[in-house]
Amino acid sequence: MYEKLIKEIKKYNQKSSFKIRYRKLKNKYTIYLELQKANQRKTINIENCFVLGLASTYNQDKNNILKAVNQQQVHNKQYELSKNDYFARNKLKSSNVLIFFEALRDSQINKTTRKSWNNTINHFRNFTKGRAFFKDIDLEFCEKFRSYMLTKISMNSTATYYSVFKAMLNHAMKHNIINQNPAKFVVNPKQGVVREFLSLEEIKQLTATVCYRPQIANAFLFSCLTGLRISDIRNLTWDNISSDTLEYTQKKTGIPQRIKVNESALSILNKQRKVVTGNSIFEVPASDANTNKHIGEWVRSSGINKHITFHCSRHTFATLCLTYDIDLFTVSKLLGHTDIKNTQIYAQLIDKKKDEAIDKLPTF
Repeated sequence: MYEKLIKEIKKYNQKSSFKIRYRKLKNKYTIYLELQKANQRKTINIENCFVLGLASTYNQDKNNILKAVNQQQVHNKQYELSKNDYFARNKLKSSNVLIFFEALRDSQINKTTRKSWNNTINHFRNFTKGRAFFKDIDLEFCEKFRSYMLTKISMNSTATYYSVFKAMLNHAMKHNIINQNPAKFVVNPKQGVVREFLSLEEIKQLTATVCYRPQIANAFLFSCLTGLRISDIRNLTWDNISSDTLEYTQKKTGIPQRIKVNESALSILNKQRKVVTGNSIFEVPASDANTNKHIGEWVRSSGINKHITFHCSRHTFATLCLTYDIDLFTVSKLLGHTDIKNTQIYAQLIDKKKDEAIDKLPTF
């Protein structure tokens, strides 16, 4: 395996009860966790976690190592608590939920996910005044907690944070702390969110408009043609491109992706080859807000009256695919969705456009 990757794994294994291990399988290394303490030995497989171990795939491999680190931290917390008999059911049922909640939060690698968990914990702490026990959490408790959040934040934020709360209880059930998760019986709706996207005509209109940050413009248009998230655009290197094929690992999900790059997207890559000097394909600001500011100015100067952010390029890719009769399952795979329900939202957008087209027909 690539030496730099081995050092990375050793770094995370220091002072850890569960060690990250790797096993060679044909042309890749599968990653798993192993516990060896006195007479206790335990192996934990991590689903879809592997590395290629090459210098050229270091960034992709590191993302999968971070996925293993996430699991490592969770199991370390559980092991340390269980050593002190903390996970003994009769004790834990009478223990403060916040301790368990915070341990799960600390295991989150993704910054956005960790922020959602932290915000949920803050609301939970205020609601319970810092004291809540698993034995107290029933259906009524869950309903009251959701109602409390609705008095403080929007319906959509409540839906997000309540889902985190429910996930925490799922972990508790997994560890036999509680028999069932009462939170799943509470209806937790979201308000419909308008997902802005660009039509093919609007993309052409935008392309014909000068953008004073061409690197951002090229990255945005490339995403419109591939569906990549901004986090993956930032990580994209020339090592990810082979002829007309793009291979990368999604930062958000850790899922490897392979996409054929069409002619328009290839022309953008050819432009980038002439202006970038390093291995990164696009030079996009680290701040989403800064990136979106420049995109907003570009869109407005083109005469398009829509609130467009970088993420709208992903919506645009999905709706373009569906408009040109690519089936929903294939679009879901191209976007790297783990649940096709997430892709069905875009199908509804296309249906809405079809309805609007019918409404434009003359009456007689």
